[in-house]
Amino acid sequence: MKVKVYAPAFLNGDEIDEMGNLTVPAGATLRDVYKKLQVPLLLRPVLICRVNYEKSRLDRKLQEGDVISFFFPISGG
Repeated sequence: MKVKVYAPAFLNGDEIDEMGNLTVPAGATLRDVYKKLQVPLLLRPVLICRVNYEKSRLDRKLQEGDVISFFFPISGG
């Protein structure tokens, strides 16, 4: 299944296609996305992540077409 990912440039974007989609297996969680993008452990506490523009836990199961956004609290926007 595919989810849309808006990630900062410093994350490993090799898995994200040119349309911003990331392919994950059915039943994947937000934690799986963190692993696939190789989010450094030291950044995880300060990196804000939203699924469909709502705060989500790492164990949230993803659905086809979900939108995942990453940003820092001081980045503005």
